[in-house]
Amino acid sequence: MTLRVGVVGGGLVAQAMHLHYLATRRDLFELAALAEPSATVRKALGLRHGIARLHTDYHGLLEAGGLDAVLVSSPAATHAEVVLASLDAGLHVFVEKPMCITLADADAIVAARDRAARIVQVGTMKRFDPAYERMLEELPESAVELRYISVVVNDPEFAPYFEPGELARGSDVPPEVMEATRRSEAEQVKAAVGSGAPEVVQAFSESFLGSLVHDVNVVHGLLERMGEPLPGEVVSGDWWNHGRAVSGAVRLENGGRWDSAWIQLLDTHEYRESVSLFFADSVRTLVFPSPWLKQYPTLYRRSERNGTANDVRRAEFYSESFARELEHFHRCVTESEPCRTPPEQARVDMEVLTRMFLLSSRTESDRE
Repeated sequence: MTLRVGVVGGGLVAQAMHLHYLATRRDLFELAALAEPSATVRKALGLRHGIARLHTDYHGLLEAGGLDAVLVSSPAATHAEVVLASLDAGLHVFVEKPMCITLADADAIVAARDRAARIVQVGTMKRFDPAYERMLEELPESAVELRYISVVVNDPEFAPYFEPGELARGSDVPPEVMEATRRSEAEQVKAAVGSGAPEVVQAFSESFLGSLVHDVNVVHGLLERMGEPLPGEVVSGDWWNHGRAVSGAVRLENGGRWDSAWIQLLDTHEYRESVSLFFADSVRTLVFPSPWLKQYPTLYRRSERNGTANDVRRAEFYSESFARELEHFHRCVTESEPCRTPPEQARVDMEVLTRMFLLSSRTESDRE
């Protein structure tokens, strides 16, 4: 069965990944419609991917009908309203991370999903990386011997990975649309953490929920596999550099600790992302490439004692997780495969990230 998909939002992740994979898997998907407020971007993507139905917003896309599913890759502040409207229209939904900004909206999405009896899949694509799957397979049944988890990401964002002109850009988004989105995001962040100041929005919505969420989701999947209760006890959180650097720590039920940090480094061209689990008898690490590098390997490394030697095993995996998550979405809809990244899971991630933010103690003026 081919799913007729409408895409809401023609920004970076849609252009770099989702539209590409939807268009190349015509055996699974029909790229039926696109909603994008920039006329320049809308026209360029329509021509590039042969999308016949182009709309300025999601209202027109939904009213036109003729869809089985909606892929939501618009700004984070719009996610909840688009997901809820799509479910009300009887459609299945794939929504990019973060699923939404407030825990109240997360609960509303879960409830609407249940009422509509439709699939909602969240785009935390690292759960579909075969290196992650290999680590998951090899984990012990219990976390009792897990001593420590370290997550470190330094991120130059997307500039090094795209040639000039490769991404369609437009300066013609109506000002009232941009202002309404900015205002809505600030209001939602204020509802979530008590302030909608610009640096708070950057730190919470962009850095915690928009970036660190990937690694929190990965670690939660690994801990769940070992029977560790979720969520763990959040014991610290911090943000600095105008919200472009964040960190947080979790105490596990087994007594171990999990530390995470995400640092935006726009003046570099170096991307590093590692998730390391330190057990009493082994160290197991995932090293992820920049998400914008297609078919670039993810490394799984496992080391443990072997007599007087340190036995190190390395495996590199090349399959593209962005493609695999869409293939999974198709199976969820057409074959009733259980959703691997459902909204309940996203809510647990959001709860931990929200607690990390709320535990940061310094005032905004201290964060220069």
